[in-house]
Amino acid sequence: MNPSPPHRFRADAALLLTTVIWGANITVVKSAVDALDPITFNSLRITLSTLTIGLLAWVEAKWYPTPSQPWSVRRGIFFALLSGLAYPLLFMFGIDRTTAGNTALLLASMPIWTAIISSTFVHERLSRVTWLGLLVSLVGTIVVIVAGGKVSTAQEFYIGNLLILGAAICWASATVTSGPLLRSISPLRLTFYASLLTTPIHLLIAAHDIPHAFQQLHRPGLVWAIVYSGTMSTGLAYATWHYGVRQLGGSHASVFQNVVTLVAVISAWFFLHEPITPVQIGGGLILFAGLYFMRKGRQISLDLAKKNDQTAD
Repeated sequence: MNPSPPHRFRADAALLLTTVIWGANITVVKSAVDALDPITFNSLRITLSTLTIGLLAWVEAKWYPTPSQPWSVRRGIFFALLSGLAYPLLFMFGIDRTTAGNTALLLASMPIWTAIISSTFVHERLSRVTWLGLLVSLVGTIVVIVAGGKVSTAQEFYIGNLLILGAAICWASATVTSGPLLRSISPLRLTFYASLLTTPIHLLIAAHDIPHAFQQLHRPGLVWAIVYSGTMSTGLAYATWHYGVRQLGGSHASVFQNVVTLVAVISAWFFLHEPITPVQIGGGLILFAGLYFMRKGRQISLDLAKKNDQTAD
């Protein structure tokens, strides 16, 4: 996987867009589940995301047709169950049982889990500079979260913390699983097929409470939360994320997930007027230093691969 510089730039831009969408979504979901059952909210947003991704996939097929290569249906089903079923359920159950700060802190472990799983199961080789970038970005993220004062070690949040940690591992596993699939199918189509397979399950799980949920939709804030989370966070952002994974690989793309935390802090400052401390600003700078090391590590890997190809010739 050796994309050209323009493709790498577009992949970076897509991943940054994803982090902006996901960063705002943490606050949106947290406020929504305070007013509506989390599983019901999840089923509604997932249904809307499936319609959104389906429309985008149709536009892609009509205006930018790209033939799909044969791909493993078994791997595709496994990916769908991880990303489309296990992850959103664990995330929704978890965020309802813990704090937003704990959620952000535990989700920050995703890049490390992705690198470990990728190295163990698909033998993706990462340079020392890349590992340094992963660790530096993790440190920066932890500084941003802890300095915000929203992390709690209270026993009442243990179950929620474990669920969010499980969600982080599921997403990391799905990211690694998607790598081979994305060589044969576009990110939009893969995301749509996964959503199409798992959405009926979400609706069945929440079937009993959905009629009650429609009675709550007179509240504008709740409607906008479902629309945003459905069309953007689990809709468009899933496609842009998998595009980045396709171009850069799971481990390199995953470090951008730590930017989600920084975006969440900035959005809370902008919309909710929550203060940003100097320590958080320092943590953000550390985080971007980690991104720099990750990009540097990728360039080293690309140069090494090019040199090996020339030697082989």
